[in-house]
Amino acid sequence: MSRKVILRNCNIVDVVNQRVLERQSILIDGAQIKKIGQVEELTPLEKELPKESIFELEGREVIPGLIDSHLHLCVVPGLLGSCESDAVLETLRASETLKVLSGAKNAKETLEAGFTTVRDVGQGDNLALRDAIERGFISGPRIVACGWLGVTGGHQEELSPEGIYNVQLRKEDIGVDGPWEIRKKVRELVRKGVDCIKTFVSGGGYIRYPWDHFWSSRESFTDEELKALVDEAHSAGRRVAAHATVSSAIKSAIAAGVDTIEHGLFLDEEDINEMRKKGIFYVPTLTVFKEMWNVDRMEGRKFLPVEKERAKRYLETHLSSFRKAYECGVKIAMGSDTFKVLKHGNNAQELEWMVKAGMSEMEALVSATKTASEALGVDSMVGSIEEGKLADLLVVDRSPLTDISVLRDKRNLKMIMKNGEIICSRL
Repeated sequence: MSRKVILRNCNIVDVVNQRVLERQSILIDGAQIKKIGQVEELTPLEKELPKESIFELEGREVIPGLIDSHLHLCVVPGLLGSCESDAVLETLRASETLKVLSGAKNAKETLEAGFTTVRDVGQGDNLALRDAIERGFISGPRIVACGWLGVTGGHQEELSPEGIYNVQLRKEDIGVDGPWEIRKKVRELVRKGVDCIKTFVSGGGYIRYPWDHFWSSRESFTDEELKALVDEAHSAGRRVAAHATVSSAIKSAIAAGVDTIEHGLFLDEEDINEMRKKGIFYVPTLTVFKEMWNVDRMEGRKFLPVEKERAKRYLETHLSSFRKAYECGVKIAMGSDTFKVLKHGNNAQELEWMVKAGMSEMEALVSATKTASEALGVDSMVGSIEEGKLADLLVVDRSPLTDISVLRDKRNLKMIMKNGEIICSRL
């Protein structure tokens, strides 16, 4: 028999209609939200439950469990310090087993920060991590696991002996070329069990010579290749997340019909209008670039003046892209890109930058709940507090609708619930 719980006398943040419902109670039956109503409406049901199954919330807000649409869990922290290159190198040199074990630690920290669902966009055996969490072996968020692919010389090969980090490539990172080879790779990933396809339509956002031009400025796929990738993924019921930084790559990804644009540093008016018309989601990952390109962080490190100037210009362009997309009504899903310069468990920092860039607190919260669930294709299960959905809930002391930064303070998270299970309670 499933356990029933009542969260009594709370204010529910309704992210669907962007309002707060006061003096509500929530009946949870097993993993599911069974009934929502005024306190008086659910009071008779309280008599059927033991006292320890009724949680008096005293008017605290309840929000949906948060969703991070872009992160990397199976990464190994740098042993040499906090520099992003250390984390990258440690991860590339680590065994797959060590990556998954590190991923288990990162997953626990992510869940304890209030993120009950994430999309892991690659690195390490994220499928094993996903399955271990689903089977209850370890604690962590629900994972939408991506498998990735790129062409020869693509972003994933920047890590090769000929690339930036001079590390031997894994088999999974070797590029594929031509529409039929790409279709085969997609089929192999689907057979392996991935939930989503992550592809690299351009290089990374590098500012250092010579990588700034060779890797970052190039569009990776031909139109025929990219169309084959999207067509094959969609025919298998898998969404496509496109890492695309430069304008030409973004345009190709939009034309091919990808589902999400990741990063999108250089969006122009045409890109934004097409994304809005086609319903393509934008996952801007503001914080990771803000940290990587922070000129103050560069002081004392070997950056040329031209590289510092480029970092400043790229940051301004990225923020401008975000603001224009937001103002035009593009669907924006929160994604932190936690991996290199960001710590797992600190994912909500992304929401602060979204607010600083122009969103209201409610809009930022919607981006990390309702919109993110739609981008990941899990909106029938999670993303809002509604009858019939899974009980992924956070009880907060201070309202994120007046100060979004309170979501980074774990002391403010009075209860975290995933699938109706209380992960932690500080009530």
